[in-house]
Amino acid sequence: MAKVSPARALALKALLAWRQDPESHLEQHLKGLPDPKDLDLAYTICRGVLKEKTFLQKVVGRYLVRKGKNLPLPVELILLLSVYQRLFLEKIPQYAIVSDAVELCKEKKPAFSNLVNAILRNLERDLESGFDPTKEPLSLEERYSHPKELIDLIKEETKDEALIEQILKWDNAKPKAFLRRKNGSHEECLDVKAVVQSDDFKNGKIYFMQLWSQSVANAAPVKDGDQVLDLCAAPGGKSLALLDRAKIKLTACDFSETRLAQLKENFARLGYANAPNITIKQLDARNADQAFPPASFDLVLLDAPCSSLGTIQRNPELRWRFKLEQLAEYAALQKSILQAAKTLVAPQGYLLYAVCSFAKAEREATDLLRQDKTWTLVKEKLTYPGEQDSFDGGYYSLWQKN
Repeated sequence: MAKVSPARALALKALLAWRQDPESHLEQHLKGLPDPKDLDLAYTICRGVLKEKTFLQKVVGRYLVRKGKNLPLPVELILLLSVYQRLFLEKIPQYAIVSDAVELCKEKKPAFSNLVNAILRNLERDLESGFDPTKEPLSLEERYSHPKELIDLIKEETKDEALIEQILKWDNAKPKAFLRRKNGSHEECLDVKAVVQSDDFKNGKIYFMQLWSQSVANAAPVKDGDQVLDLCAAPGGKSLALLDRAKIKLTACDFSETRLAQLKENFARLGYANAPNITIKQLDARNADQAFPPASFDLVLLDAPCSSLGTIQRNPELRWRFKLEQLAEYAALQKSILQAAKTLVAPQGYLLYAVCSFAKAEREATDLLRQDKTWTLVKEKLTYPGEQDSFDGGYYSLWQKN
């Protein structure tokens, strides 16, 4: 067999692994290449296939004689990653795409190698003749590669055609990265690798933090001496932002041991390793009222577990594992955590609730506070994905205990 590009071979391997375990994260399957350029290309291909999957399937379907007959999974993925490269990655030569596709097919499903070769060559012939697949009649599901169930939810939530399209376009756009400096300022990061290698990053003067998360942290009222509890803290960005703003006594908790390890690593890089004013604790947030005395914190930050619908741009696989019934499950979890969290706020203290989702069901936990005269709503904000061309989607509300 001719030598296949390591990037394309890894992309196929990662996509196959993800399809077999859709609950997994794509990144965990993208490992094992010594050359960073190959790894970057594999990552780009995989993310692109997940973002454009339905559209790519529509293009491939144009060349299938036996409509409705499913291709073997490896063959389908070889075609999808090849068509993605041809349509979206202009610097890759067409001959390299076709050659590697055929060789990968010979390895996985040899009987289909001629079909793969024919489909890719027919597509190339049509493209050279002026065929533009984006100009074909397409449904929203096909044009933006979102499952119908998710598009129906977005329609129900927004009831605004322009906003619906804004969200779908944003989900498929290239993600932007943002940096926060310890003085609270932020800036767009145009070269992630250069930043990671910079002295400012290594010395903890800057860290990565998306604008939505920064806006949540900025909404928290903190002053020197405050006792602060971050209930679902990992990987630690919001806690770090609060530490930058005031000399607080912080308790940072999370249920996941793996995520807590990442939090500790981030804290250490920013100079907070073994800091006497910081306590890190593994905790199921639903039991927070059993772990701490009542009314013991001036601020409780609850960035609750959620569907993460506002972050699909950076996590394209989320769209394919979305199920409507999950919203009710998350809503019940959020409500149980908030029920415990509200008992821990001192009189005149604050509770900041946040989710990186725009779904109404995931905002309803705060009804526990709206219906309780003990609490006053200070402010709230709902952001849809793509707002100001920079923000993820999400919701936060700040409450004060009377």
